[in-house]
Amino acid sequence: MAKRVLMIEDFPVIQKFYKSALEQAGYQLDIAASGDEALRIVAENEYDIILLDLLLPTINGIEFLEQFSNRPANTKIFVLSDFTDESRIQRARELGVSDYLVKSDNPPSELVKKLDAIGE
Repeated sequence: MAKRVLMIEDFPVIQKFYKSALEQAGYQLDIAASGDEALRIVAENEYDIILLDLLLPTINGIEFLEQFSNRPANTKIFVLSDFTDESRIQRARELGVSDYLVKSDNPPSELVKKLDAIGE
């Protein structure tokens, strides 16, 4: 069965960039364009993996993590952001993210490899 992934990303170009690679690799992908939309989606659906940008409209990524604190234990959250500020990275880790990935260092093919590795 395909792993369910929620990508929380507000830029359509980036959504399309990762969507193609993830779906070709066999992942079932849903997309939320804002933090509040993502909170509504996770209230109704369960995901194996969440890909979270930090700079989002309405509710940013850190606020999403704070509000999604009762997530299922098996849900892995990967921050996928261009922020490299240590305080944000530390706060995201305190809130339970599995990994913090810099977009420019992790093209879709690298992201797929990392996601595939967690299932092994």
